[in-house]
Amino acid sequence: MSYFTIKKTIFLVYSNEVLEEFNKIDKFMLLLEKSNIGKFLEKVCSNKNNIKYSPYNLFATVIYCFSKFKSSLREIERLCKFDLRVMYIMEHQTLDYSQICIFINKYILPYQYEIFTMITKTIIDWFNLDISDQYLDGTKIQANANKYKFVWKPTTYHNKLDLKIRELLLNINIEVTDKELIKSYKLNQLIKEYVLGENIDVNNIPSGKGKRLTKEQRMYKKLYQYLIKLLEYEEKERICGDNRNSYYKTDKDATAMVLKEDYYSRSSHDFHAGYNIQFLVSAGLITMYGVFQDRTDHYTFIPMNDLYYKYYDEYPKNECADSGYGIHINYKYMREHDIGNYVKFQSWEGESSGKRPQLFYTFDDGVMCLNTCIGEIIPFNKYHHQRNKEGKLYKFTGCNECNYSYICKKNLKNKDLDYRFYEIVKDYELLKEEARNNLLSPEGIEIRINRSIQVEGSFGQIKQNMQYIRIRRRGLEKTGCEVMLVSLGRNIRKFFTLLESKEIKSKYWEKSKNLKTEKFPFPKQKKKM
Repeated sequence: MSYFTIKKTIFLVYSNEVLEEFNKIDKFMLLLEKSNIGKFLEKVCSNKNNIKYSPYNLFATVIYCFSKFKSSLREIERLCKFDLRVMYIMEHQTLDYSQICIFINKYILPYQYEIFTMITKTIIDWFNLDISDQYLDGTKIQANANKYKFVWKPTTYHNKLDLKIRELLLNINIEVTDKELIKSYKLNQLIKEYVLGENIDVNNIPSGKGKRLTKEQRMYKKLYQYLIKLLEYEEKERICGDNRNSYYKTDKDATAMVLKEDYYSRSSHDFHAGYNIQFLVSAGLITMYGVFQDRTDHYTFIPMNDLYYKYYDEYPKNECADSGYGIHINYKYMREHDIGNYVKFQSWEGESSGKRPQLFYTFDDGVMCLNTCIGEIIPFNKYHHQRNKEGKLYKFTGCNECNYSYICKKNLKNKDLDYRFYEIVKDYELLKEEARNNLLSPEGIEIRINRSIQVEGSFGQIKQNMQYIRIRRRGLEKTGCEVMLVSLGRNIRKFFTLLESKEIKSKYWEKSKNLKTEKFPFPKQKKKM
């Protein structure tokens, strides 16, 4: 059965440009046909009797409009009435923006990842693209929320309130031995017991000027005020969750972030509501997307790769990302799933420029500093606390005779000591060494250049060419659906470009045969006077 076949014709005098555009649309409809989206929509739209329009034509229209930089529902409504291309897809059906909104929320939003990967896989198979190398990066896009309506997580105020509650409970001979923060339900139970024990009539407590209260009544009113404030703090902490410290009243899923560019003033000096958008890109296509509330990229790496594995049934062969992802747990994740490690570590820029070179080298037998001194493992003490559970404290001696001490002790307070301490996670250093060797190899240089072209280029096209610098919808799920439609529109534009390309390449830049391994500048020795 054919789902995306144009059945009606438009009786107009066509120009060559119009016919070329219609040919592109026919190939676009054929792409949707091959992706089996029609069968998928047929299952999803089981109650067709309530739908007075073709869900297949409307789906194709929405995707096509997003590929032409039209992401507003009212713009899509206007195009259905006046744009020849959309009229051709919709077969002269006109819809209200509210009908389009209901269709997106009901039939696209719950199945956004399935729809996205089905069409993207079809494009990959159509042109036989190689997506073994994946490039990961993220950007922050401003949410549709009032910028002055943000709420911080009241952690400090909650701790102070807990101390006040405990002090007040001690005054009325109630001791709480639990070290955890007192919960509202427990405080409410203690207040009820106090009211019953002291026979307080809570409905007839006098109020206003000149009214005197008993000690028990004053204590009850104070506890009740604390209970109200405690409920407020717990609600704010529940909305924030464990992984963020702020939210916005007009979009509670948005997080306060400092953006590169403000939607209003084009500056970046203030907090704004935002979402962290992550893309996996390969062969010029966005292969996976993700919307997160994190202000950093550290902990978005694993969820993005889990999503990729869920819908592609395999992990990337090689993955390249910038230093924002180069933490220990991400490196271990790549080792466990046999992913080629081309992710920069956090000290990459310092080592590559020579301003902050590598100070310690890890071997199977131990750790050595620049002065070839083997570190001695010593226990942690009150002056040196353990920062990482897997870390070990090493002591390096002979610093006064070392010609590299001007680098090693640059930020230390006691520079005259003949030794220094340094906590090292040996496994992390070995994984960093593996990433360093991979990135400096000719293959690493090639994959780094392709990452800067492909993934940065994708963000550039979306934010500059498509002018998508502010999210229109609110809430994490609806924002994810909107980002999916924008990403899919970007892939459809790439599909149209590939149709006209004479030569199709999965890699935009290929290394030459004479390319040699890159080396970081080694620090110079400075003899002490």
